[in-house]
Amino acid sequence: MAERNNSKMNPDSILKVEQLVKTYPLPSERIFERKKIFTAVSNVSFEIKKGETVGLIGESGCGKTSVGRIITKLLEPDSGKVFFEGQEISSIKKKDFREKRSRIQMIFQDPSTALNPQFRIGRILREALFSIGIKRRTDQKNRIMPLLSRVGMSEEYLDRYPHELSGGQKQRICILLALLTNPSLIVADEVVSALDLSVQAQILNLMRLLQKDFGLSILFISHNLNIIHYMSDRILVMYMGEIVEYGPCEEVYRKGRHPYTMLLLSSLLDLNADKTSGEAKDSSELIRGESSCIFYHRCPWRDRLCLEKKPLFAELGPGHYAKCHHLDIIEASLK
Repeated sequence: MAERNNSKMNPDSILKVEQLVKTYPLPSERIFERKKIFTAVSNVSFEIKKGETVGLIGESGCGKTSVGRIITKLLEPDSGKVFFEGQEISSIKKKDFREKRSRIQMIFQDPSTALNPQFRIGRILREALFSIGIKRRTDQKNRIMPLLSRVGMSEEYLDRYPHELSGGQKQRICILLALLTNPSLIVADEVVSALDLSVQAQILNLMRLLQKDFGLSILFISHNLNIIHYMSDRILVMYMGEIVEYGPCEEVYRKGRHPYTMLLLSSLLDLNADKTSGEAKDSSELIRGESSCIFYHRCPWRDRLCLEKKPLFAELGPGHYAKCHHLDIIEASLK
């Protein structure tokens, strides 16, 4: 769960992350100026159960993509641990991670970045299988063809280049690429944000069907609360590198009580709001206080306590927690 730091992994869980921290240096305007650090991920902890979809929501720059890349070892954390299928993978070398690589796959926001424009789709898929030791053309075909139909594509697409496919078709191929290695965990990072609404619905429905049929566990990353609600069993709300609220999907969606969660919820009700209104401000522009609430500068309930002391998680209901000093006041104001 998001608030506990206990290395013992729940046997029902496939993934556990503990106290992840990731920082990036900020460019200095002066040569001899002391380098500033931007904390993208700050003490993030959570678990994903086998066959569960966990939604990770937050605005641009909050650190959610960094979390996904750390889990898939595309980034190394400054500190913290990642456990996958009972084994710590955060400290092992990349060459020793190859055995687990096929079991953890990531689907990216822009499918074009995952598809080599110089290769036909068939070759791209065969190369992926070759990398995990499936080298015979017959074996490759036997793996590709059943999955091709499962993602709604036909054999004719294997002879096409990526630029000959639509955005939705390319994302279907990326989903197929992820499935080829028989993964147990998929990190889906903003997989529909670049697609038209009608295509978004098709891809989301496809992912829900595949999750059920293959028993996949999914970390679904998005800035869109409606999409997170549609896809998830549980929701993690992230702001400026921290998890500020988490709980069962319906509880967070209907009864979210952290001020930032409420901001996201209120944007859904504003018919005049831009569809990315949850991204009110890039979090890198905001000042992080080491001893203050990270949402202080935007919170309508802020007071001196919020400035002087960081809030801890408080329980709102079974499995539902939020990090705020004034949950009682907020609850009372809504009655």
